[in-house]
Amino acid sequence: MSPSRASIAVVACTLLMAAACHGAHAGGDDYDAAKDVENAGPAYFGFVRDSRGAPVADARVILRPKAGDAVTLKSNMLGLYRSHIRKEVSPEDVVVSCEKDGYKQVTAYRRSPPGSMFVETDCTLQKL
Repeated sequence: MSPSRASIAVVACTLLMAAACHGAHAGGDDYDAAKDVENAGPAYFGFVRDSRGAPVADARVILRPKAGDAVTLKSNMLGLYRSHIRKEVSPEDVVVSCEKDGYKQVTAYRRSPPGSMFVETDCTLQKL
C-alpha cells in the first residue's frame, strides 16, 4: 500500500471509529445507542473512485445480502461511504457494488480479514 493510500485508510478508519463512538443518529431523547450498537453488524466502508483515482461523489453503493433487503447508500464528496447491516447477516453473504449515471463499475476490491468487524471495499467506476 502506498503512503498516500495508507494515510487515507488511517483517516477513514479514524472517522469511522469516531462516528461509531459518538453516534451519527439524530433521533429524539428516547434513542438507545447501546441497543443500536447491540443490533449492528460489521461496519461496511470504502471509497468510490474513477479510473484515474479521483473520488466519485454521490455514487450509489449497494450492499446486497443473500437474504433480505439491499441497503443503498451514497458516497460523500470524498467518495467515502459507510454503513452497517444487521449482525445476523454474515459479511461473506454481502455483495457490494457501486454505480452512478454516466459510469460503469470496473472493479469492487474487498479487503477484510475473516471475523473482522470492518469490511472495506474500494469501487472503481469508469466514465462512459
